[in-house]
Amino acid sequence: MDPSEWMAGFRITHEKAKAKKLTDSEHKAYLEMREELARSLVAAQAMTLPEGQNSRKHFRVAQMYKIEISNTYQTMTKQVSRSGFSCTLTSQLPVGQVVPFSLMLGREGEPVTGQAKVVSAVKQGGWVVAFSIDHISEANGERLESALFDAVLSRFK
Repeated sequence: MDPSEWMAGFRITHEKAKAKKLTDSEHKAYLEMREELARSLVAAQAMTLPEGQNSRKHFRVAQMYKIEISNTYQTMTKQVSRSGFSCTLTSQLPVGQVVPFSLMLGREGEPVTGQAKVVSAVKQGGWVVAFSIDHISEANGERLESALFDAVLSRFK
């Protein structure tokens, strides 16, 4: 199948999934499609995954979402995955520190919330800080992952 045809089919299935209009068997096929697309993105990003991890949790998207860190810093994300994100902050956070975060996926709706651990902080004008998501509810994780696929699809019109 031509890649553009595959993406068109994925887009239709993704929209049906968001509208909760898939049967159980269609939903299973949809999750397999998400993993296939994520595997392609991970390969294109030349990433290696931890043993036994699925690609859907690790592919990255350069996407700006409003984020609040530690109820203190309000900024925009630079890159986001289901397992982490990066953003620029005005001050350094210590590597290893665990902080609460609140990520807005759009103008409306509830933010995705959880806890993230600082994995790196590099001075580049401000501080570019990378976080791994330590704790996120399954529902919030699904919302985030779905939004990341929306962001990927928006680049393939």
